Amino acid sequence: MSYSIEYNKKKKCIYVAVEGVLELALFERMASEIAKIIKDRDCGKIINDLRNAVPPESSADIYFMPERALNAGVSRAIKRALVVSGSVEDYKFLRTVFINQGNVVRLFDSIDDAEQWLLKKADS
Repeated sequence: MSYSIEYNKKKKCIYVAVEGVLELALFERMASEIAKIIKDRDCGKIINDLRNAVPPESSADIYFMPERALNAGVSRAIKRALVVSGSVEDYKFLRTVFINQGNVVRLFDSIDDAEQWLLKKADS
């Protein structure tokens, strides 16, 4: 897995692009970097571009991701948009696990739709 993280000052949003298999160890490292940006920029919105990513085969890895993100410093209150390509079925379990653990997450098939949702004032 490889990833890049950028902060968009104008939109006050963190953009994360992931390629390859979402491995738990690298996910934790990524979450730590994101947590630092959240703290430094007082940011509450993340777009996770997963169009070139592959979900982990292990359900256990997916199950522990929200906890690991929280332990790294990424609050449950952070609004997350997951942008995926192809079938969203592969990511529904990941989304459900995050939601069941108190996170604000939605799936999208375009960056534009994800931005529109994230940049709305009220959660909907």
